[in-house]
Amino acid sequence: MVALGREGKRCAEIDASKTPHTAAMAAKLQSNEGKAAYRRRKWIAEPPNGWIKSVLGFRQFSLRGLHRVQAEFKLVCLALNLRRMGSLKAA
Repeated sequence: MVALGREGKRCAEIDASKTPHTAAMAAKLQSNEGKAAYRRRKWIAEPPNGWIKSVLGFRQFSLRGLHRVQAEFKLVCLALNLRRMGSLKAA
């Protein structure tokens, strides 16, 4: 089953013959280790994305193309890190 909504409220059956990798990942996430790993992801991966969206107001890329988007995202991360460094020195 694949979660189609937040916190797995709505689920759909997975056809393992058509999408074997999706079925394997769904099975992995249903295990206790998979659930624990996904819980850890919330406090490891999500805060920087939230800071970028709320603190810097960065919601969409201005450029097209993978290399240009990667460069733009590196600039956004640099700006966030400089802002955080400045606030740490001021304290």
